[in-house]
Amino acid sequence: MNKLITPLRLARFGLSVSLVGILLAGCSLPIKPQQAQTTYRLNPPAPLTQAVAAQSNTPQATYLIAFRSIEAAQGFETPAMMYSTQPQLLLPYRDSRWLAAPAALLTDAAEQTLARQPWVAGVVKNAARAPVAVSISCDLTRLEHDITDDKGHTHLVMSCLWLDPTTRSVLAHWRFDQTQAMPENNAAQFAFASQILVDEALTKLVEKTRAIVASARLAP
Repeated sequence: MNKLITPLRLARFGLSVSLVGILLAGCSLPIKPQQAQTTYRLNPPAPLTQAVAAQSNTPQATYLIAFRSIEAAQGFETPAMMYSTQPQLLLPYRDSRWLAAPAALLTDAAEQTLARQPWVAGVVKNAARAPVAVSISCDLTRLEHDITDDKGHTHLVMSCLWLDPTTRSVLAHWRFDQTQAMPENNAAQFAFASQILVDEALTKLVEKTRAIVASARLAP
Protein backbone atom coordinates (compact mmCIF):
# COMPACT_ATOMS: atom_id res chain seq x y z
CA MET A 1 0.00 0.00 0.00
CA ASN A 2 2.86 2.40 0.86
CA LYS A 3 4.54 1.68 -2.48
CA LEU A 4 1.57 2.93 -4.45
CA ILE A 5 1.86 6.45 -5.91
CA THR A 6 -0.96 8.56 -4.63
CA PRO A 7 -2.72 10.99 -6.97
CA LEU A 8 -1.17 13.93 -5.07
CA ARG A 9 2.38 12.58 -5.49
CA LEU A 10 1.69 11.87 -9.16
CA ALA A 11 0.53 15.46 -9.71
CA ARG A 12 3.63 16.87 -8.00
CA PHE A 13 5.86 14.63 -10.13
CA GLY A 14 4.15 15.78 -13.32
CA LEU A 15 4.53 19.44 -12.33
CA SER A 16 8.23 18.96 -11.65
CA VAL A 17 8.78 17.36 -15.05
CA SER A 18 6.89 20.19 -16.75
CA LEU A 19 8.99 22.86 -15.04
CA VAL A 20 12.24 21.12 -16.00
CA GLY A 21 11.03 20.91 -19.60
CA ILE A 22 10.19 24.61 -19.68
CA LEU A 23 13.58 25.56 -18.24
CA LEU A 24 15.43 23.35 -20.74
CA ALA A 25 13.38 24.73 -23.60
CA GLY A 26 14.12 28.28 -22.47
CA CYS A 27 17.86 27.59 -22.41
CA SER A 28 17.71 26.36 -25.98
CA LEU A 29 15.99 29.52 -27.32
CA PRO A 30 18.29 31.83 -29.32
CA ILE A 31 19.15 35.10 -27.56
CA LYS A 32 18.50 38.06 -29.82
CA PRO A 33 21.44 40.47 -29.63
CA GLN A 34 20.72 44.07 -28.73
CA GLN A 35 20.67 46.44 -31.69
CA ALA A 36 23.96 48.32 -31.94
CA GLN A 37 23.76 52.07 -31.39
CA THR A 38 24.94 54.12 -34.37
CA THR A 39 26.52 57.46 -33.51
CA TYR A 40 26.87 60.49 -35.80
CA ARG A 41 28.70 63.78 -35.44
CA LEU A 42 28.69 67.22 -37.06
CA ASN A 43 32.05 68.39 -38.41
CA PRO A 44 33.28 71.96 -38.91
CA PRO A 45 33.20 73.21 -42.51
CA ALA A 46 36.35 74.51 -44.15
CA PRO A 47 35.60 77.99 -45.54
CA LEU A 48 38.60 80.32 -45.58
CA THR A 49 37.83 84.02 -45.78
CA GLN A 50 40.26 86.80 -46.70
CA ALA A 51 42.36 88.57 -44.11
CA VAL A 52 41.19 91.87 -42.65
CA ALA A 53 43.51 94.69 -43.70
CA ALA A 54 45.20 96.59 -40.91
CA GLN A 55 45.47 100.38 -40.76
CA SER A 56 49.23 100.28 -40.23
CA ASN A 57 51.93 98.77 -42.41
CA THR A 58 51.42 95.31 -40.95
CA PRO A 59 50.13 92.77 -43.49
CA GLN A 60 46.97 91.90 -41.61
CA ALA A 61 45.12 92.37 -38.37
CA THR A 62 43.94 89.60 -36.06
CA TYR A 63 41.21 89.77 -33.46
CA LEU A 64 39.86 87.84 -30.53
CA ILE A 65 36.27 86.66 -30.99
CA ALA A 66 33.96 85.79 -28.10
CA PHE A 67 31.64 82.91 -28.90
CA ARG A 68 29.24 81.72 -26.22
CA SER A 69 28.11 78.11 -26.10
CA ILE A 70 25.02 77.69 -28.28
CA GLU A 71 21.78 77.36 -26.33
CA ALA A 72 19.32 74.66 -27.43
CA ALA A 73 15.55 74.78 -27.50
CA GLN A 74 13.59 72.15 -25.57
CA GLY A 75 13.82 68.77 -27.26
CA PHE A 76 17.27 69.38 -28.70
CA GLU A 77 19.32 69.51 -25.52
CA THR A 78 20.12 65.78 -25.66
CA PRO A 79 22.11 63.63 -28.13
CA ALA A 80 18.87 62.16 -29.49
CA MET A 81 18.32 62.42 -33.25
CA MET A 82 14.82 63.82 -33.53
CA TYR A 83 12.28 63.19 -36.28
CA SER A 84 8.74 64.40 -36.84
CA THR A 85 5.85 62.91 -38.80
CA GLN A 86 3.34 65.52 -37.61
CA PRO A 87 3.76 69.22 -36.79
CA GLN A 88 3.11 68.64 -33.07
CA LEU A 89 5.03 65.36 -32.77
CA LEU A 90 8.77 65.02 -32.10
CA LEU A 91 10.32 61.60 -31.50
CA PRO A 92 13.89 60.27 -31.10
CA TYR A 93 15.49 57.63 -33.29
CA ARG A 94 15.76 54.40 -31.31
CA ASP A 95 19.10 53.02 -32.54
CA SER A 96 20.86 56.20 -33.71
CA ARG A 97 22.11 59.25 -31.85
CA TRP A 98 24.41 62.25 -32.11
CA LEU A 99 27.84 62.04 -30.52
CA ALA A 100 26.73 64.87 -28.21
CA ALA A 101 23.82 67.26 -28.02
CA PRO A 102 23.47 69.12 -31.36
CA ALA A 103 24.08 72.51 -29.71
CA ALA A 104 27.39 71.25 -28.29
CA LEU A 105 28.44 69.84 -31.68
CA LEU A 106 27.51 73.12 -33.39
CA THR A 107 29.40 75.14 -30.77
CA ASP A 108 32.55 73.10 -31.31
CA ALA A 109 32.21 73.28 -35.11
CA ALA A 110 31.65 77.06 -35.05
CA GLU A 111 34.64 77.67 -32.79
CA GLN A 112 36.91 75.59 -35.01
CA THR A 113 35.67 77.29 -38.18
CA LEU A 114 36.22 80.76 -36.73
CA ALA A 115 39.66 79.86 -35.36
CA ARG A 116 40.86 78.84 -38.84
CA GLN A 117 40.31 82.31 -40.29
CA PRO A 118 43.43 84.45 -40.91
CA TRP A 119 41.87 87.46 -39.15
CA VAL A 120 41.07 85.53 -35.95
CA ALA A 121 43.70 85.48 -33.21
CA GLY A 122 41.60 83.20 -31.04
CA VAL A 123 38.09 82.28 -29.88
CA VAL A 124 37.15 82.72 -26.23
CA LYS A 125 34.00 82.03 -24.24
CA ASN A 126 33.80 85.17 -22.12
CA ALA A 127 34.15 88.67 -23.58
CA ALA A 128 34.71 90.17 -20.12
CA ARG A 129 38.05 88.41 -19.70
CA ALA A 130 39.70 89.38 -22.98
CA PRO A 131 39.87 92.36 -25.38
CA VAL A 132 37.59 90.86 -28.00
CA ALA A 133 36.46 92.57 -31.19
CA VAL A 134 32.94 91.19 -31.11
CA SER A 135 30.81 88.84 -29.01
CA ILE A 136 28.57 86.23 -30.67
CA SER A 137 25.59 84.55 -29.04
CA CYS A 138 23.56 81.88 -30.89
CA ASP A 139 20.49 79.73 -30.23
CA LEU A 140 19.56 76.42 -31.85
CA THR A 141 15.81 76.29 -32.39
CA ARG A 142 15.61 72.99 -34.26
CA LEU A 143 17.58 70.31 -36.04
CA GLU A 144 15.14 67.60 -37.02
CA HIS A 145 14.12 65.13 -39.70
CA ASP A 146 10.65 66.03 -40.98
CA ILE A 147 8.72 63.30 -42.82
CA THR A 148 5.72 64.12 -45.01
CA ASP A 149 4.08 61.68 -47.49
CA ASP A 150 7.14 59.38 -47.55
CA LYS A 151 9.35 62.36 -48.39
CA GLY A 152 11.84 63.68 -45.91
CA HIS A 153 13.95 66.74 -45.34
CA THR A 154 16.25 68.02 -42.63
CA HIS A 155 15.28 71.32 -41.01
CA LEU A 156 17.86 73.51 -39.28
CA VAL A 157 16.88 76.73 -37.52
CA MET A 158 19.34 78.83 -35.56
CA SER A 159 19.75 82.54 -34.83
CA CYS A 160 22.70 84.67 -33.73
CA LEU A 161 23.38 88.07 -32.21
CA TRP A 162 26.62 90.03 -32.62
CA LEU A 163 27.23 92.33 -29.65
CA ASP A 164 29.64 95.18 -29.05
CA PRO A 165 31.80 93.90 -26.16
CA THR A 166 32.06 97.37 -24.61
CA THR A 167 28.54 98.77 -24.85
CA ARG A 168 26.72 95.41 -25.17
CA SER A 169 24.67 96.96 -27.97
CA VAL A 170 23.46 94.73 -30.79
CA LEU A 171 25.57 95.10 -33.92
CA ALA A 172 23.67 92.59 -36.04
CA HIS A 173 21.05 89.86 -35.89
CA TRP A 174 20.82 86.85 -38.20
CA ARG A 175 18.47 83.90 -38.54
CA PHE A 176 19.17 80.73 -40.48
CA ASP A 177 16.08 78.71 -41.44
CA GLN A 178 16.74 76.21 -44.22
CA THR A 179 15.78 72.68 -45.22
CA GLN A 180 17.64 69.97 -47.13
CA ALA A 181 15.82 67.24 -49.08
CA MET A 182 16.64 63.62 -48.24
CA PRO A 183 16.46 60.72 -50.74
CA GLU A 184 15.65 58.24 -47.96
CA ASN A 185 14.09 58.52 -44.53
CA ASN A 186 16.80 57.09 -42.28
CA ALA A 187 19.33 58.30 -39.74
CA ALA A 188 22.31 58.15 -42.11
CA GLN A 189 20.62 60.44 -44.63
CA PHE A 190 19.48 62.71 -41.80
CA ALA A 191 23.08 63.08 -40.59
CA PHE A 192 24.34 63.70 -44.14
CA ALA A 193 21.71 66.36 -44.85
CA SER A 194 22.33 67.96 -41.44
CA GLN A 195 26.02 68.34 -42.29
CA ILE A 196 25.13 70.15 -45.53
CA LEU A 197 22.99 72.65 -43.61
CA VAL A 198 25.61 73.08 -40.88
CA ASP A 199 28.27 73.81 -43.52
CA GLU A 200 26.03 76.47 -45.06
CA ALA A 201 25.03 78.04 -41.74
CA LEU A 202 28.54 78.23 -40.27
CA THR A 203 30.01 79.56 -43.52
CA LYS A 204 27.50 82.41 -43.42
CA LEU A 205 28.21 82.97 -39.72
CA VAL A 206 31.93 83.33 -40.41
CA GLU A 207 31.38 85.65 -43.39
CA LYS A 208 29.03 87.87 -41.38
CA THR A 209 31.46 87.99 -38.45
CA ARG A 210 34.28 89.06 -40.76
CA ALA A 211 32.12 91.79 -42.27
CA ILE A 212 31.24 93.13 -38.81
CA VAL A 213 34.86 93.07 -37.64
CA ALA A 214 36.10 94.75 -40.83
CA SER A 215 33.38 97.41 -40.61
CA ALA A 216 34.24 98.17 -36.99
CA ARG A 217 37.94 98.36 -37.88
CA LEU A 218 37.33 100.95 -40.61
CA ALA A 219 34.94 103.04 -38.55
CA PRO A 220 36.35 106.41 -37.34
